[in-house]
Amino acid sequence: MARVRLDHVRKQYDNGFVAVHDASFEIHDGEFVVLVGPSGCGKSTTLRMIAGLETISSGTLMIGDRVVNDVAPKDRDIAMVFQNYALYPHMTVFDNMAFGLKLRGFSKQEIRERVHRAAEILDIGGILDRKPRQLSGGQRQRVAVGRAIVRQPQVFLFDEPLSNLDAKLRVQMRAEISRLHRQLGTTMVYVTHDQVEAMTMGDRIVVMNGGHIQQIDEPMNIYHRPYNRFVAEFIGSPSMNFVEGDIVVNEGMSFVSSDAAFSLKLENEVTEKLRDWIGNKIVLGIRPEDIYVAGGHGVPERTGHVTATIDVVEPMGNEIFLYARAGAHRLVARVAPQPLPQPEASVTLALDLSRLHFFDPETEINIAFEAPGVMA
Repeated sequence: MARVRLDHVRKQYDNGFVAVHDASFEIHDGEFVVLVGPSGCGKSTTLRMIAGLETISSGTLMIGDRVVNDVAPKDRDIAMVFQNYALYPHMTVFDNMAFGLKLRGFSKQEIRERVHRAAEILDIGGILDRKPRQLSGGQRQRVAVGRAIVRQPQVFLFDEPLSNLDAKLRVQMRAEISRLHRQLGTTMVYVTHDQVEAMTMGDRIVVMNGGHIQQIDEPMNIYHRPYNRFVAEFIGSPSMNFVEGDIVVNEGMSFVSSDAAFSLKLENEVTEKLRDWIGNKIVLGIRPEDIYVAGGHGVPERTGHVTATIDVVEPMGNEIFLYARAGAHRLVARVAPQPLPQPEASVTLALDLSRLHFFDPETEINIAFEAPGVMA
């Protein structure tokens, strides 16, 4: 096992495009860290630089106590699991898993022991004599992971490993990779665009956008205390609601939406942090699960009410997604199953005043909470 450390790592291509700007963070020994963000954010490029598949334009990359900027991939003591499995179609499962060990000159006995040990961990001992074409997608992914396990590397790297699987298998493999990490205790770096995978698997999450690191923290801290609007919008499904408006003083401090369709009298806990914003534009954010139907189930005591018109009602079984509009602003609420009016009917929404976020409209930084710093 080993730590991985990036100090001001940058990737710039010959055409001038910068894929990763000044990435600095440390992955601790035995930690599971997820790099997450939209397509083109630089997460896979960062992973490929750790693997040695992309050269580093500037900065320092360390694995363990060794600077590996110029070390070949095969000498970095890492193992990578790709999106497309990359199995040899003419080889059996056993031979696919054993191939790298044979190239490194391991004895037949050692190879046999390592392959069978990995097969037992992944529950694929019964398919070692099959060819890849005889396997399901989930089995192929297990074989790809097994091929990495037998190497017993210091660091595992996963590049979108579940994106080719159907929804049910993704959930299953998510749990299996998390279990594998607990069992092996090896440092793991996992790349995905799926924020659900990031939230459920990572000890910490690195959120990236446009080649920049937006925030590094534990999953629930990122969810409840996003550093900026991008993080707040990207993490969470449905996404956080955003409403532009103003902070005004009238028998206390209130937020008034930009079209004056509604106002919310603010709690004392947040007013002190917003005094410099009185009379200025600001962006309010609130997550769908913090919006309730007034008079419905589980409404908190301290709420502000908004009159809205229902657009769409989506029953999800154990919850309902309620899409509504208040003036020019659209809101989505995630509410408990309950009788609701039909679309185009009026509804009173209750917003949990203790769960409001406020963002600077120019910098987009979260100003209402003392959000953790970008770096960790």
